[in-house]
Amino acid sequence: MIRWPRPGIRDLPAVALAVMLAIATVGCSAAGDRPRSPADAKPEGTAAAPETAASAADSASAQKPAGSPVWIDALQMTSVTTGWALLWLSNPSRSSALAVARTTDGGRTWTAVTPQPAVPALGTGQALLEAATAQRAWFTVTGSSAGAQATTTHVFGTADGGRSWRESAAVGGTADPAAIDFAGPRRGWLLDSLGAAAGQNPVALYRSADGGLRWSLVARSARMAGDAATNSGLPVSCDKDGLAFATARIGWITGYCAVGADVLASADGGAHWAAVSLPALGQQCQNGCEIPAPELAGGRVFLLAGSYPANADLLVSADAGQTWRVSPMPEGAGPYPRVRFFTADDGIAVAAGSQGRIGRFGYLTTNGGLTWTAVRLGRRFGGNWTDFDFVSLRAGFSWTDPGGGPVPARLFRTTDSGRLWTSVVPRLSSQA
Repeated sequence: MIRWPRPGIRDLPAVALAVMLAIATVGCSAAGDRPRSPADAKPEGTAAAPETAASAADSASAQKPAGSPVWIDALQMTSVTTGWALLWLSNPSRSSALAVARTTDGGRTWTAVTPQPAVPALGTGQALLEAATAQRAWFTVTGSSAGAQATTTHVFGTADGGRSWRESAAVGGTADPAAIDFAGPRRGWLLDSLGAAAGQNPVALYRSADGGLRWSLVARSARMAGDAATNSGLPVSCDKDGLAFATARIGWITGYCAVGADVLASADGGAHWAAVSLPALGQQCQNGCEIPAPELAGGRVFLLAGSYPANADLLVSADAGQTWRVSPMPEGAGPYPRVRFFTADDGIAVAAGSQGRIGRFGYLTTNGGLTWTAVRLGRRFGGNWTDFDFVSLRAGFSWTDPGGGPVPARLFRTTDSGRLWTSVVPRLSSQA
């Protein structure tokens, strides 16, 4: 699933962006703001936490009566009925406590499955979710223990639908994870931001070979512009928040550049990176480009390049990124359409522009993006930041960012590619 970052200065014209970045440089410090290959190496690096399964009894949810409404922060459905989410158990404008939850009825009710050791740190509201199947998922949690000044990140993984979890040892030292991805049940990568300001974003990449229990540093960029480059090939420039691995060895890092576009590729499991040559985007990305993590489906790689106010371009590779075909998105899709591919041929897009404004049309393709068929959306999603998660060409979900308020945002569902939508207020299950 393509995960678009929240709207902000990336939508501004280049001149205004340059002025704002200059001001930020003077007034701010650089603070931290899926075929699979079998595992072929032994675990390495930091010592692992005990492998005993953690209980999924969530003390926060235990205090919530069954039927209580919840606010959706992140949603990843694995089928029309089953999926995972990060939920706010109360109004997020008054409480920042998150819970990991699972649904089996299409998002109507949710069972909180947060392992007890993660509950205190989830109070900070800083977490990442990676759902692979109805039974297997991971999430990161970042926080500080009592009396500690430094924050740490831990990764929790489950293979039984959240009934039990395994907790990793602490990952990294700066604890500002930007993305997490797994290529199969054992191989995983975590991208850690070392601070971002004025178009500079040093990062560290960690890798796991045992399903997320142990993590070791595999690559790091220089700490800041002007420092000697590391042998990893990871640059300091450009924001980096997109991460995807197709196999245990082949992966990509993407993000936002104020000038040009920067797509990084690795062919050795993340140890070394090199910029992907995408000459067709030279004109498109003169004023910067937003490129979310690639979609991987049916042996193909799909990259979406968005540059406000121009229409986005879709790049498709059938040879793991060696060569690319450029296919302009349909007129009206906007610079930041929400795109999901399910096979090498079948995909869906929802038109979107700056500041998260959703258009009136969705688009379907059955030939890998060569042509698209417009579908008028059955409701207006307005200018609020709205997310989409489709599980097939016909079935999908939509929800609005819970900025706060006494009434929880509704979850919308479609079974006809967006022509009609029904809504529910997600609630806590009596099984929690």
